Amino acid sequence: MHYLTDNLLGLIEENDVWKVAFGFNKGDVKLVNSGGKKIIEHHKSVAEKLFIMDPARKWDRKSDIKKLANAMKN
Repeated sequence: MHYLTDNLLGLIEENDVWKVAFGFNKGDVKLVNSGGKKIIEHHKSVAEKLFIMDPARKWDRKSDIKKLANAMKN
C-alpha cells in the first residue's frame, strides 16, 4: 500500500467526524458534530493534513489546496 493511502486511512480512522462524513463505520460513537462543514471543507481539511504535513515535503503552503483536496477525494 502506498504510504499516502495508509496515512489517509489513518487520519480518517482517528477522526470521528471524518469517519461519518466519508461514510465509514463510526463505531461506538453516538453523536458526531461536523461543525456545519460541507463535504468539500472536510476534503480540504484532510488534504492539508495529508499533503502539507507529509514528511516527504513534496507539497507546501503554496500548493493549490483545492487541487490537493480533489486528488484526496478521488
